[in-house]
Amino acid sequence: MTSPTDLRRAADEIFERTSPYEGMGLRNHCLRIHRFAGMLLRRGRLALDDGLVYLAAMVHDLGLLSDRDPGANYLERTRALFRRETRELGIDPAAAAVVEECLLFNHRLRRPAGVSPEAECFRRAVWTEHSRGIVRHGLPRAEVRRVFAELPRDNFDVVLLDFTRRVVGREPLTLVRGIFF
Repeated sequence: MTSPTDLRRAADEIFERTSPYEGMGLRNHCLRIHRFAGMLLRRGRLALDDGLVYLAAMVHDLGLLSDRDPGANYLERTRALFRRETRELGIDPAAAAVVEECLLFNHRLRRPAGVSPEAECFRRAVWTEHSRGIVRHGLPRAEVRRVFAELPRDNFDVVLLDFTRRVVGREPLTLVRGIFF
């Protein structure tokens, strides 16, 4: 299997090639999710290679930006992007399946039936991030605040506005199908 360092390097390269945004907003968003997911995994005594968690965090929104990857919505395009970009990395198929769950279900308000505990931690990390730490899923308030302080939002509100424009203009039903169902 590919080392965590190689996975991080691949994740950073994929992110740099795909993200059109200046500033640190989207990058810090992804880094915060990585940190929150790691904290939740440790809290739940779950094991998922940190390089894979980092990779999932760094690519989890890139399907919004990809015109090259197939899929009915940005979640499916993100999974397709992950598959395309990691085909040669030698990721264990069972671990890749967990990452794919993270990518497909990370914006769901509620835990989908049958999702792995690791993907559930990732989903919870996303909601800790999007709630700006109001929803912490048992994580200590001080630790969550520290992550936000160390990785500021920068221009992330501009990125979110662009994401919203893309989803509403291109696939508005994803707001329902990707988040609620």
